[in-house]
Amino acid sequence: MSYQNDVEVFMKIGSQPIQKELTLDTDEAKLYMKLISEEYKETLDAFKNNDLIELADGLTDMVWVIMGMCNSCGIQFDNVWKEVRASNMSKFVDGKVIKNDYGKIMKPKSYFKPNIKNALGLVKT
Repeated sequence: MSYQNDVEVFMKIGSQPIQKELTLDTDEAKLYMKLISEEYKETLDAFKNNDLIELADGLTDMVWVIMGMCNSCGIQFDNVWKEVRASNMSKFVDGKVIKNDYGKIMKPKSYFKPNIKNALGLVKT
């Protein structure tokens, strides 16, 4: 299952262009950034109102419009996800974590920053 592919099908049926090259300079990218902001606000309201159903809807809508943004900018989300996941997993040392007072997992010496440039295919070999 690929959320990005599902949204790509929707966008094609809706006559929205899919970018294969990396770019931020499209009308669709501007539209999707606006939609991301709107969906975030709706999701935040649902959370504040303790409305689990609207929260679930909002979270799903946010993923949808984020995938639309990726398609509008030529970003292959799965490649970036894998890089960020590897970076996040580097925060664990021997299965243990260090958390701050708020519960956030902190970065130990084993942590490495994700190489987003490489994940986007912008590194020349």
